[in-house]
Amino acid sequence: MTPHGPHDPTTTTPTRRPGSVRRTTSIDVDRSGFVARGRDLLTRADGSTVVLDQVELRGSTAPTGELLSLDASPPLPDLAGLVGLAVGRGFRARAAQAVPAPRAAGTVLHLLLDDLPLATLVSGYGEMRELPAMAIAPATADRMLDLCAGWQGGATMMQAIEQTGLLPTPIGPPAPELARADDPLAWHDLPPLGRGELRRRRRLDVTTGNPLLADAMFRDSHRALDGEESVLHEYEVSASIDPLTLVVRHAEAAPRVLPWPECPQAAASAARIAGEPVAALRERVLDDLTGIGTCTHLNDLLRSLADVSAMAEVLG
Repeated sequence: MTPHGPHDPTTTTPTRRPGSVRRTTSIDVDRSGFVARGRDLLTRADGSTVVLDQVELRGSTAPTGELLSLDASPPLPDLAGLVGLAVGRGFRARAAQAVPAPRAAGTVLHLLLDDLPLATLVSGYGEMRELPAMAIAPATADRMLDLCAGWQGGATMMQAIEQTGLLPTPIGPPAPELARADDPLAWHDLPPLGRGELRRRRRLDVTTGNPLLADAMFRDSHRALDGEESVLHEYEVSASIDPLTLVVRHAEAAPRVLPWPECPQAAASAARIAGEPVAALRERVLDDLTGIGTCTHLNDLLRSLADVSAMAEVLG
């Protein structure tokens, strides 16, 4: 049996704190397209709540990855400029050009568009689970070499590829429920995950104070054809942020579920965002956090902390 990384998924969602904003998002992907949802919820000091932002995206994709349709609720006509684009490399930049306002404002819509390429990429895991072992071309493996901790030379995955020529399929632990029976507002409305679908979900809590506290998590999970939902990736990140300058004072990551034993080596890279203004994190993480000491999925979680800037405005 191929060794695996940590299997310690989160079993609950933290209680919402007075004086906080919670952003939750989800992207459900199958072979024909995706449904993406998100919400910002303000919890006032007295415990009352206000929905600040809420959006739903529905898109259909071609087998080659191009967007065939894209609709939003509430409607946004500019999204029509993304139809025909491949949801992969370069999509984020094209989306920022086509619909610049959500990116500038750090909205839920922008996070969903920014997250689509990797959610779509990871959705290929479903086919790995359902089909016979997949061969990987040597040129592809060479291109991925040392991309991140899990793909580093000599690591578990690379050894398996070298020995068999096949891409090993990680099997994660069962996915605990994150909804809270005592708090129906803990997450935005989420229907049951369909069989064969992958769900990428995120949560970011920003709580007022000195320092500002940011608590973030993400999980990739897949429901197999037999009905069992298992976790593929899961990370948590906590950060303290100067409330005046919005510069990160401290950050640390906790790997909860990862496919290979070498993957948790990337967790230490989270500390490298200390001293950075949160508004710059989307670019700085892409530029600076590269190589075998990092993780693509953790990087996306760190990049999402850029939204703290817009969320902190609501908290004054």
